[in-house]
Amino acid sequence: MKKMILLAVAFVSFAALTSCSNEDENASLLGKWEYLKQGTVTDGQEVLTDYIPQTGCSKNYSMITSTTIMDHTFNGSDCFEDISNQPYTREGNVLTVTGENNIYTFEIKTLNSNTLKIYLTYIDSETSSQVFVFKRIN
Repeated sequence: MKKMILLAVAFVSFAALTSCSNEDENASLLGKWEYLKQGTVTDGQEVLTDYIPQTGCSKNYSMITSTTIMDHTFNGSDCFEDISNQPYTREGNVLTVTGENNIYTFEIKTLNSNTLKIYLTYIDSETSSQVFVFKRIN
């Protein structure tokens, strides 16, 4: 569950950012985004792995509106759907997401018509970040 919250927050952060070096002028954060890859960035080097959904379940995805990120995750043997909503704000390429007990700040690295990539850097580490990659599905 904690991992999914981080993924959702990452997604929201990415959605809220509009200006970044790999951004398509016409690309929008709004819409439905499927989790594609996840990983880390250490000293500028990304290490990504494919996002693997729960066996037999639908792929997790996020819906981004102008004010909220709604994460849909599927878990357990019955593929129970858990839906969480987090409000977010965006200023430039920085997305601030308010989670259940925390505030997360993400940096949008790539935003185009098909791909969203965001970084979550922890306050106590300037050299290590989590990276999340999404693909647009509508």
